[in-house]
Amino acid sequence: MRWLLLVAASLSAHDLGVTGVQLRIDAGRTYVHVQTHMMQLQGKDPAKELPSRLRLRLDGELFTATNGKVVPAMEDGIVSWDASRDGVPGSIMMDAPLFPEDESDRTLVTLLRDGKPAGEAILSATSRPVSIGESGSSALRRFVPVGIEHILFGADHIAFLLALLLPGGRWRSLLVVVTAFTVAHSITLALAVLGLVRPIPWLVEGVIALSIVAAAGENLLSKGERGAGIRAMYAAGFGFVHGFGFAGALAEVGLPEQVLGWALAGFNTGVEIGQLGIVVAVVPLLHWIGRRELVIRYGSFAIMAAGLYWTVTRLFLV
Repeated sequence: MRWLLLVAASLSAHDLGVTGVQLRIDAGRTYVHVQTHMMQLQGKDPAKELPSRLRLRLDGELFTATNGKVVPAMEDGIVSWDASRDGVPGSIMMDAPLFPEDESDRTLVTLLRDGKPAGEAILSATSRPVSIGESGSSALRRFVPVGIEHILFGADHIAFLLALLLPGGRWRSLLVVVTAFTVAHSITLALAVLGLVRPIPWLVEGVIALSIVAAAGENLLSKGERGAGIRAMYAAGFGFVHGFGFAGALAEVGLPEQVLGWALAGFNTGVEIGQLGIVVAVVPLLHWIGRRELVIRYGSFAIMAAGLYWTVTRLFLV
């Protein structure tokens, strides 16, 4: 009912600039209903224009339909497009509004499951992708691999972690270092995602690069003789900055606001799993190579060089 009232109000007074997308899941089938005003289409064929503008993802795949049909515009200029497919999606994402070029327009997305409201979102031209009606357990499962992927394909985060691991130490001590990093970045990640802190992206990325230079440089200055406790302290200190970097990447994925805590927990769990995987792979390799002083020296030089390159490109060549 709320969706119908909002859409009716917006379409009867189009200066409100609201377009509606309704998802209905019933009896093992997913129905998609798109509704807007003919003025938004600027004379284009709604049968082609509406489905081409629909940036809807079901289970990560862009929704396409072979059975889509247009409901002709009524007297008040409303035009609709309907489509459906078999199956019940585990995740529903809306990447963008239908008319991102129109800053005054809003796309209202609602979800009904078995006739009951299950989620809604309003997207504007500046909105990031959003998740609609996801359960806590589903968000947890979905974001664990996102966290793993982000740490394993984040070269700067890996470089910082390697700088922490090069001096070696007992397994328990190294896990303390990694966990200190995780706890720290989890705090700033949550602060940024909740909107309590709004970091400057280019500055965050630059400081992350500087943290790599500092960690590698500390190895060279101390010749790797610092204890794991000291490394845990600066792992936590720089971890606060890395958390802001994680937040920027996570925002691009699309966060389910209704179960935000579960999504963050899943992402952090994935990051921790990825980090532990790196530890398990790297530490035995360092023991096997031996020649500890040479490994620390040349490894730290290589990591520092990468950090300096990222620092210059992120802070001075932006």
